[in-house]
Amino acid sequence: EHCPRCKGQDPSKLFAKAANDYHEHLVKERGVEMLMWGDRLLDSAATGYGKWEASENRTHQAINLVPKDIVVCDWHYTLREDYPSIPTFLEKGFRVWPSGWKDVEAVKALIDFSRRYNVERMLGYLCTTWGAVKPGQLAQWPPVQVAMEKLR
Repeated sequence: EHCPRCKGQDPSKLFAKAANDYHEHLVKERGVEMLMWGDRLLDSAATGYGKWEASENRTHQAINLVPKDIVVCDWHYTLREDYPSIPTFLEKGFRVWPSGWKDVEAVKALIDFSRRYNVERMLGYLCTTWGAVKPGQLAQWPPVQVAMEKLR
């Protein structure tokens, strides 16, 4: 709404165009695999996620407009009983790489929930650090230790 070129256009189509342009360049022209964060492909109201973990501005409808060979990194940093985005992305045909951060209990819950979906498109678990780990200390960082133990 703040961009004169985009004002009045469907946010999901604008978002899908950007993702599809990246896909064209990365996958088709360069021959590399494309990963993207999944938050903008999720409906905040439908998932119960907040405005950072999911979309409140209708970009979520782009989930039907982007290529399914994109790996969706589905990040969740707080403890929840369930993570409805995981089955959503799988049902839509994406490969899913659940991603947590520094809350050890949230990491455990996300991994446990993800492991309910024992399908080839479930890619394991992506540890993010966002600078919270000192150089050389990654293997000793509690969230990484928990993830390594759970995924053994």
